[in-house]
Amino acid sequence: MKVGSDSHPYPEVPQALQLGLDGASYSDNILPILIFGGCSMPEVTIEQSTFERLQQYARPLIDTTDSVIVRALDALDERGGSSARADQVLKLAPRNQPLGALAFGPNMPLPDVRHTRMLAASIDGEPVGANCNWANVLRLMLIRATEHYGHFEELRRRCAVNIVPGVKDDDGYSHLPRAGISYQGVNANAAANAIVTLAKDIGTALDVHFEWRDKDQAAHPGRRGRIHVPARSQAASHDA
Repeated sequence: MKVGSDSHPYPEVPQALQLGLDGASYSDNILPILIFGGCSMPEVTIEQSTFERLQQYARPLIDTTDSVIVRALDALDERGGSSARADQVLKLAPRNQPLGALAFGPNMPLPDVRHTRMLAASIDGEPVGANCNWANVLRLMLIRATEHYGHFEELRRRCAVNIVPGVKDDDGYSHLPRAGISYQGVNANAAANAIVTLAKDIGTALDVHFEWRDKDQAAHPGRRGRIHVPARSQAASHDA
């Protein structure tokens, strides 16, 4: 992606990099971002999930990718001082935990995700959006699975949560009009298990970033985690 060339639709406007305006797709969910700074334009590569997190803090029609990153750096400077080095930044991690997410793949046991908050999630590269939590990701995955299987009995056989056809609004059930089914609410661990199981079954790419709350009941207090399930075609290419 080149900004400032004749090939770019916004050759003279730095705001072309406003979060969410660039609709181009990139392989492996990696986005090259050009950050404006004086006359130079260093190229920085970030993951799709990181870009989605930046979007959550962007002010529509005002912020650029650069301005959101600047605000994040300003916040770090306020906590660690303008000359903060890496060892000072490490002190910002809760309970002195090292930085970096604990990664969990499709063939690994899932962690205990009780006492977590979801930071960002995408299904087939599409961001879940503002209502980003285990319950909502489960709803979206059930809709995808319904469209994939086409038959309720097949979905019920594959699904790790209780579902019934049509409308049911008692006993903890919620109706999904787009799927024509109702499902019974579950805790975070059961939701995560159902989400990953369905993603693997239908070959859908799933990427979930979350954080354990800094409390004793959490499995990894203050740490971050990532659950990644590649699309079936990506998984096949890695195995080849």
